[in-house]
Amino acid sequence: MRIFPLGWTHLLMLLLTAAPLMVAAQNPDPAKQHGGARGERPKVALVLSGGGAKGAAHIGVLKVLEEKRIPVDIVVGTSMGAYVAGMYAMGLSAEEVERMTLAIDWNKGYQDKVGRNELSLRKKQQSEKYQLRTDIGINGDQTQLPDGFFQGQSMASLLRHATSNLPVQKSFDNLPIPYRAMATDMETVTPFVLDHGSLAKAMQASMSIPGALKPVDWEGRILTDGGTVNNMPVDVAKAMGADVVIAVDIGAKLRTRESLKSGLAIIDQLTTYMTQVGTEKQKALLGPKDVLLSPEFGDIGIADFARMPEGIKIGETVAMQSSSQLDTLSLSPDAYAEYRNQKLSRRAERSGQPAYYIDKVEIINKSRLSDDTVRAMLKVRPDKVQTYDSLEAGIRRLYALESFDRITYEVEERGGENVLVVNASEKNWGPGYLNFQLGFSDDFESNSNYNVGMSYTLTNVNDWGGEWLTEASLGTAKHFKTDFYTPLEPSQTYYGEASLAYDKTPRRVFFTEQKDLDVYGLRYLDSEYSFTSVDLALGWNRQPWSRLSFGLEGQVGGVDIQNLADADIDALSWGPYVRFEHDTLDSRYFPYEGIYWDLKGGYTNVRLEQTGEDTEHGEGLNYHLALIKPWSWGRHSLNLLLEGGGSTSKEEVPLYVQDLGGLFRLSGFQHYQLSGRYSLLGGLRYIYRVSDNDFGAFKAPLFLGGSIEQGNVWDSGEKISLENSYTAGSIYVGVESFLGPIFLGYGMAEGGHDMFYLQLGTTFD
Repeated sequence: MRIFPLGWTHLLMLLLTAAPLMVAAQNPDPAKQHGGARGERPKVALVLSGGGAKGAAHIGVLKVLEEKRIPVDIVVGTSMGAYVAGMYAMGLSAEEVERMTLAIDWNKGYQDKVGRNELSLRKKQQSEKYQLRTDIGINGDQTQLPDGFFQGQSMASLLRHATSNLPVQKSFDNLPIPYRAMATDMETVTPFVLDHGSLAKAMQASMSIPGALKPVDWEGRILTDGGTVNNMPVDVAKAMGADVVIAVDIGAKLRTRESLKSGLAIIDQLTTYMTQVGTEKQKALLGPKDVLLSPEFGDIGIADFARMPEGIKIGETVAMQSSSQLDTLSLSPDAYAEYRNQKLSRRAERSGQPAYYIDKVEIINKSRLSDDTVRAMLKVRPDKVQTYDSLEAGIRRLYALESFDRITYEVEERGGENVLVVNASEKNWGPGYLNFQLGFSDDFESNSNYNVGMSYTLTNVNDWGGEWLTEASLGTAKHFKTDFYTPLEPSQTYYGEASLAYDKTPRRVFFTEQKDLDVYGLRYLDSEYSFTSVDLALGWNRQPWSRLSFGLEGQVGGVDIQNLADADIDALSWGPYVRFEHDTLDSRYFPYEGIYWDLKGGYTNVRLEQTGEDTEHGEGLNYHLALIKPWSWGRHSLNLLLEGGGSTSKEEVPLYVQDLGGLFRLSGFQHYQLSGRYSLLGGLRYIYRVSDNDFGAFKAPLFLGGSIEQGNVWDSGEKISLENSYTAGSIYVGVESFLGPIFLGYGMAEGGHDMFYLQLGTTFD
């Protein structure tokens, strides 16, 4: 070997060159050690388990990871963990995920019933008359029930909003952070990994608790919550190339012996056990470099969404307790800033938008309605910008037909175009549906009424959404009706309706003026009205909540007067009418917003034949009006009430009886205690909402209030006057329950009349 001597100049240059390398060897650059943009660092995966409202702890963990500058390269989740993981995968910060999550009313995800303000006028009337909406399906000779207690329509809308209608992804690897969601394939009861498609739909599939929420149809598979088969999918993260896994276990703990006192508790114990078995298998996959976080929640349950802020704090606490392990994954400020900027850059490329220009609309119509009808109800046209609100409004209009179990939509990017794909799936437990009626009222003295009833609706009997409704009610009054209703074109703007009904109603027809009946010592006619009626109508649905109809109605039957011998009456009447109805109230019985109008006028020909007397012919106008207008501030509401009606036909025993009496209808009098040809009532009713009683799946708000009323009935129009009327008032407590309204009240009217009232369900007014 030949050695060359070094001069001082060469030696100095060598030392200056080597010094930085020696320093670097002793103090490695964290950016290169843990990743930066180009250096090698372990690929970190975050695995988030399911646990309902307890999933808020995941957000607390995210906040600590960001504080410690720990990068997340992969996110995998199950159920609520799939939601939090998906939000973070979109590139949102922990603070943004927290803000969005706490702003969501998660209870609304379990309230699929269409709000009253979205129902058509016809649907509102049906739902209030037959208020027990069981929605039991009849298909031929089979009785069927829904696939889940909730259909997931509201949950889908909630998740679309949370993800800003993110377009369909060919791969979830294209998100700012690669993402996977875990679900269960119910056909094989095996784990199924969601790695592409609609992010909101993937979240929902992973969150669909079997039996509670309808499964998600995913490319021919039936998917539900992944918790029972793999609640903490560490294996999925490892398969995606994770070097280090941070797993958060929020699964439920087994119950104690003392709490196993019911069948539901036993079922819950078995479900928890199956979940834990899967979780233990996943824990076994964790290595010495991996981090397992197991928060302790105390008494916070899976449905305690109001306590999610507590859950976030619990997540922060458990993450800080593992600081020694987590700190080894921290990046330098510069390296973490570079990681974050790259994530935000990918977020800008792959993010949802508040509005989309829609080039095409594709309808996947799985119903008996025509495509034209579905499109007409959606009112979403191509070559226009559609906002999130306009898209959701179209879906709600279609869902309000109550023919579909779930309607979803996705925005797909195809060849540079935005294609709106709407998937409308008809209820599979119909097409006929049963609902029920229950009503009871008592004045604690001599007047009690009750009724039980059932309605059967055969839906979509034609392409435009025609219905055949049959209803029957027994009790104090008897009622049977069959009704055929059909739109006359796809948009359902115009309609035709034909009905046949039978009613038998006992009532005391009181008289307010002196009559020849005094010679019999009678104050009223104890009578029974029995009529078969026919109604034919054509109408115009101006709006879903407003319609104008023209019709022809007739009735034949009789009045059986039981407290007057040989006074039975056979009757026939017919004539045309016009009717205007408008109802935008948020509640029929405890309204705070909207207005209600019902105006009807007709011309009637009447023929009466009384036992032993000549046939009586008559004709005249008959009319009816009703108005409810609320004004509200906070928990208070003041309602203007107006009601009236009459008939100019001169038969001695009126066929079109006008009556008052009962709570809010001259309180203090019995039901029907004031009867005659004409009636007029005005009043103000005060409502105070004491408590909301929101239980998630249903609500039962409690109200207190009172009313003041003025009105009367008269046998001739000339007698109508303020001086010849009664002043009345009431106080009451009320509940708006799933059984219908419940009232307990006390009323007083001038003249010494007073009455207690108990009323449940369908009213008798």
